[in-house]
Amino acid sequence: MDTQKVMVGEYLGTIEEFMPGEGTYSEDGKIYSAVIGYKDVDPSKHVAAVHGMKLPSLKIGQMVFGEVAGFRTNMVTVIAGKILGQKGVIDEKTTIYVSNIADSYVDKPEDYFGIGDIVKVKIIKMDANLIDVSTKGNELGVVKAYCKNCRHAMVISKKQPDKLQCPSCNRIEKRKMASDYGNVSEY
Repeated sequence: MDTQKVMVGEYLGTIEEFMPGEGTYSEDGKIYSAVIGYKDVDPSKHVAAVHGMKLPSLKIGQMVFGEVAGFRTNMVTVIAGKILGQKGVIDEKTTIYVSNIADSYVDKPEDYFGIGDIVKVKIIKMDANLIDVSTKGNELGVVKAYCKNCRHAMVISKKQPDKLQCPSCNRIEKRKMASDYGNVSEY
């Protein structure tokens, strides 16, 4: 094992020379470090690896915090950032389809979320390049929202407890709120 410390994204070799090993990933025929650790390139076994911090791995049933990144007609894109109850940061693109937003009918996903909102979701399906998540149920949904008008952090409205109010511009907005809205200490 080499004693050279490498950072995430550092080039280790090509897939013509080595097989990607533990703590690495390949992209466009090149092998890069996926974790911070020590480089382990073994020419005799033709393997490039990095030994160090392990990345948290996602599993069906886990609760994950993420940031709303975009909308389409029938889905919301969320960039998962942290697994609830675990250390470490992840960066995975996940999808909430309209059928998995709420227990009732959802016409437009943008009525339930805003860009940049922090959401607590549950992983319900994993395929090769697709991770489906859900906000169905009281414990899942937006835990921190930002005003669509002025981008100020929203608080629960005193007059309408099922909606959020901007303390800066007084705008009232609807969200699919988690029962513990405002509790982002885990994130």
